[in-house]
Amino acid sequence: MARPTVLDVAAAAGVSRATAARVLAGAENVDPAMTAAVRKHAELLGYETNSAARMLRGGRAGAIGLILAFNELGSIGGTFFTSVLKGAAMGLSAGEVQPVLLPADLEDRERIPRFLRSGSVDGAIVILQHEITHLVDQIMDSPVPIAWVGRPADDVGSAPIVVDCDNYDGGVQAGRALIEAGRRRIGIITGPPDMAQASARAQGWTDELARHGISPGPIVHGDFTVDSGAAAMARLLQRDPQLDGVFACSDLMASGALRVLQAAGRAVPTDVSLIGFDDVAIATASNPPLTTVRQPLEEMGRTAAEALLARVRGQDVASEHILPTALIRRESL
Repeated sequence: MARPTVLDVAAAAGVSRATAARVLAGAENVDPAMTAAVRKHAELLGYETNSAARMLRGGRAGAIGLILAFNELGSIGGTFFTSVLKGAAMGLSAGEVQPVLLPADLEDRERIPRFLRSGSVDGAIVILQHEITHLVDQIMDSPVPIAWVGRPADDVGSAPIVVDCDNYDGGVQAGRALIEAGRRRIGIITGPPDMAQASARAQGWTDELARHGISPGPIVHGDFTVDSGAAAMARLLQRDPQLDGVFACSDLMASGALRVLQAAGRAVPTDVSLIGFDDVAIATASNPPLTTVRQPLEEMGRTAAEALLARVRGQDVASEHILPTALIRRESL
């Protein structure tokens, strides 16, 4: 017989999935009648008897899971998640809660969801990267609340906690800076088409160019890695050898693009202005150092931790937390 899910409990109790999940997570600010119905039908259905019973009694594990991509642990790309991780850990520490590291990869379709149902953690923070977007569908019905650092492309319920930077305005700032630098043949290396952040950055860039009467140059996709940035830059030069401006939607891709431009004899910034996104360590280590759009990664992690802890404790929490970006001018512009 199939294990009862949050959806089964919600349907039996006559409430929404989000309401059922909040009650099962121990929230105290749900309508008493709905709470009673959810608890009753969870017990009747035998929903995760042991861990659910513990949560329904108001007990807490005193731990929060931190879900991130496995391959980030030993790569240069770790500079992105490290700052988010640091901010989240600081926020959890301030709340006297223990962080539990939960690395995931493409094979993790049952392990992470099963752990979240085990009662071992009171909630989870997902540092959403392209490598683990498949987990969105797997854990959206988790009985514990989840905070997403980065906006999932798919629906994750009626009251998710989403922490992100203003990706659209970051794209606007990058486009404006390139225009102010006198660039008119401007291409973009954007991220995967299924990543909401990449789409927002590209849209901001496109709209800013349009406001100045400039047609966007060629658009190619990467996957936020150095190698994908290099391959994308080669394609951009094939499409427009006279390109004089490039917006790469991550610093790692900008670093790869810089390598290809220099190999092609295109000096940065004399011939081509180049702007990245993130403001991680590779931006300052590049030669020349990269102008980039900074997203406040550590603050995003801390905000996610604070919002999640408030939700776990039954407090009202805003579903969306969008933090500002800022253009950091260096020598590639």
